[in-house]
Amino acid sequence: MIRFDDIQDNEIRVIGQRDGHPHSQGDGQSHGCHASSRRRHAVLVAACIFCLGLTAVLCVLLYRHFRPVSPEGPVPEVFDPSSSTVTPLRPYRGAVAPLSEFPDASVLSCTEHIRRTINDIPLDIYIPHNAVPKLYVGTPDIHDKKIILAAQAADIRADNGKITGAFVLEGRPLAWGLSKKGYVGIIDGKISIGMADNSPLFEQATETGGYFFRQYPLVSDGCLVENEPKNKALRRAICDRGGEIFIVLTAERESLHDFSQALVDLGVDEAVYLVGASSFGFWRDAADHLIQFNEKCSGGYKYENFIVWERYWPLG
Repeated sequence: MIRFDDIQDNEIRVIGQRDGHPHSQGDGQSHGCHASSRRRHAVLVAACIFCLGLTAVLCVLLYRHFRPVSPEGPVPEVFDPSSSTVTPLRPYRGAVAPLSEFPDASVLSCTEHIRRTINDIPLDIYIPHNAVPKLYVGTPDIHDKKIILAAQAADIRADNGKITGAFVLEGRPLAWGLSKKGYVGIIDGKISIGMADNSPLFEQATETGGYFFRQYPLVSDGCLVENEPKNKALRRAICDRGGEIFIVLTAERESLHDFSQALVDLGVDEAVYLVGASSFGFWRDAADHLIQFNEKCSGGYKYENFIVWERYWPLG
């Protein structure tokens, strides 16, 4: 009879014994395999961590290089040079007729020029008389005798040539954003200057056909306002001192801090920055002489913009 199983019902076979010692041969091999496996596992984990770290660093570098520039954050601007840029001074052209020499000065539409030195900083002050303020996109015509004062207003972005911050032209918003907290609003021919995150003048300008733009605030309620740019350049500002509106220019390169402090010591209540450096502008004195701040460079930008004052009536 053929037996397919040599284990009887009353017998027990012990598996894994050799020479009477359970697991005597395989035990050392098992420990060696486990140790080798642990080493391989540790090497793989370390390699994975290194690859993940390297990938994260590459992702951060690529994001910083290719990320789009936010319209709300700091952006390089066309007319605000770095501290390494030297802007040559250009003398004024034309004669200057003092306003006091004209007996009918109370009705004369012109720009008065006063030179003052505050904290060893020479300042040129330009006060428009009997004129209506407005914003203008493009380059105003120097031969237009209605214009008695023109200066560039809002900054232009160097990356796309568009206006930095909110801007309203005759009730039409051309730009939005809060990159700078200073504001100038022109409603019904009246200029309001101040500093705020949200100003109702933006909505009023759009509803009434007015004007609005944003720039760096320099003075607020008679106090100096600090700004991030620390370089030196020729500076300009539009100011409100007791309700009198005027423009101030520096004759030398100054930091925004020193310029703001000079405006505070001048007694200015509110001041907002205007495009400075070598930007174009002009004015007319009491004898209707035309004087330019700087020569107009060839070319230009589509959205270059100016604040201008026009005479109430044309010359006879």
